[in-house]
Amino acid sequence: MSVEQLEQTLLSLSFQERRHFMEWLYEHEGELLGAADDIDAGVKEEVLRRRDDALAHPEKLESWDDAFPRMKQSFDELRGKNPYTR
Repeated sequence: MSVEQLEQTLLSLSFQERRHFMEWLYEHEGELLGAADDIDAGVKEEVLRRRDDALAHPEKLESWDDAFPRMKQSFDELRGKNPYTR
């Protein structure tokens, strides 16, 4: 069955049938797409380390409202040094 045929079939279902299908799809996503462990072990380890550090030391975290202006300023400075940006 093509994607177009599948789409047409799904759109012909009632709202309740589509909702039931979406619940089934969500529950079986891992089976259909494969394991989510495609992440490099080193990357996964680093993400988990940072998560654990953030949970153990919330005082180290910075709010987005505080971080964004500082990040924007840094990007603007970098953009000013790059002759290829407008």
